[in-house]
Parts: sequence; C-alpha cells; structure tokens
Amino acid sequence: MQPISLAALTILDAGPIGQVRAAAAAGWKSVGLRLNPLLATDMAIVGHADREAELRAAMQDANMRLLEIGVFPITAQLDVAALAPVLAFSAQFGARYVVCPVEDPDRNRRLQTYSRLCDLCADYRLDALIEFNPYSACINLAAAAEIVQAVHHANTGLVIDALHLSRSGGHPRDLATVDPALLKLVHLCDATPFTPGAKSIDELRKESRTARLLPGEGALPLHDLMANLPPHCAISVEAPSARLAGLSVAARARETLVATQRFLAPR
Repeated sequence: MQPISLAALTILDAGPIGQVRAAAAAGWKSVGLRLNPLLATDMAIVGHADREAELRAAMQDANMRLLEIGVFPITAQLDVAALAPVLAFSAQFGARYVVCPVEDPDRNRRLQTYSRLCDLCADYRLDALIEFNPYSACINLAAAAEIVQAVHHANTGLVIDALHLSRSGGHPRDLATVDPALLKLVHLCDATPFTPGAKSIDELRKESRTARLLPGEGALPLHDLMANLPPHCAISVEAPSARLAGLSVAARARETLVATQRFLAPR
C-alpha cells in the first residue's frame, strides 16, 4: 500500500506552515499543501522570503514529504507562466502532483491551457492531475478522462476524489473504464449515501469543503474504491469534518490519521 498523506483541505485553516506542524505532531509523514492560493483567506507562501524559509524549516524539522500541491484551476484567464515560482518552490520538496479542477466550459481552450500547464509542470518533474467534481466544468469521471486522453503528455493523470465520485453519480466499478496508468491520486474521505438531486450545487460545494466524514464513518463504498485503484495510486486523505471543527488542528489531524489507519487496516 502507498503511504498515506494529509491533504490541505482537511485542516486548511492552519495555513501551510501550521498544516506541516500539526501533521507532524499527529504522526503524519506526508502532506499536501495549498501553495497556490485559491480563496482570499489562503496564506500566500511563495514570494514571501520569511514564509518560504519558515515552511522550509518546518518541512525539514519534521522530515515531512510533500505529495501534492493545489489548487490550479483550469480557467479561461489562467496565466500558466505565472505559476512557475510556485511550481519551482514545490519541486524543492519533491512534490509529485498538482491538482487541477476545471472551470473553463470551452473545450478547446481548456485543452490548450491544460497542455501548456503540463509542459510547465514537466520542467519541475510534476504531474498535472485533473480533478472532476459535479459543480465544475468537468462534472464526472468520463469528462475528466476525456481531457487527459486528449492531451498527449506523459505527466497527465486523474485525481479520484471519493466524495466527488459519489456525488457525480459514479461508482468505483467505473474506474475499470480508465487506463490504470492515469489513476495517480485518490482523495479519500467518507460521506452519507448519495441521493440524486438531493443537494443543490451550493450544498454540494459546502459539503465538499466543510462537511465530509472520515474514512469508515459513512456509507461510501470505500473498500470497493480501494480495490479498483492500481497499487501505484497515491493516497491523500481529504476530509474536512464538521464534527471535529471545534478541535485544534493537531487534534483534527490526529483523529483523521487514527480513523484512516483503522479503515485501511487488513480486514
């Protein structure tokens, strides 16, 4: 089994430096970090020498690995070249993947943008992974697979998010339709059962960002999901939990690790 990593969204409020420290205190050996700010509340690290140094020291002190960096939405206005400093900084830590949701509804334009991003990522030995979700311009597994197959780069691939797979009406057996080589990263979490049409777009977005369940707490077919992923697929636990929201970031990181280890333990 691949080592497990703590995704940024699980304790996003801590910021990248706080996330590394909390993950280390909880016993994690690998993290994902949001080094390309998406929200106004996201801390910018790259371009601030003091923050870069502090994060570098935190990573070194904890002997922490960096698995993935986010978030890199494929938009109509994306300036791909401007992402080079973030990618270069991330590469210093041996990052493997950048996570790319899709927000541009124009097929030709988003393919061109994604292709340029793959070219840039290749300079830093990074793979650019498409992440689908039902409230984006790439709503399901089939749409995501079409994008990566249309762009002929060796460093393409897919993120399979357990919640998004469920909420888009998918099932783990659908992964059999995809080239296993493209299945590079899974975002693991749990959730309540899927009911078609039960949630609005805003409700789906809120659930994704704030109200997931820890692995093993809900009703998603997670054991089927893991069984349908290739052995090389990296595991990142993305589970911001409303139940744990009142705890410290270190306590949330620890509870997430305990639940994940329990779920992944041999049955």
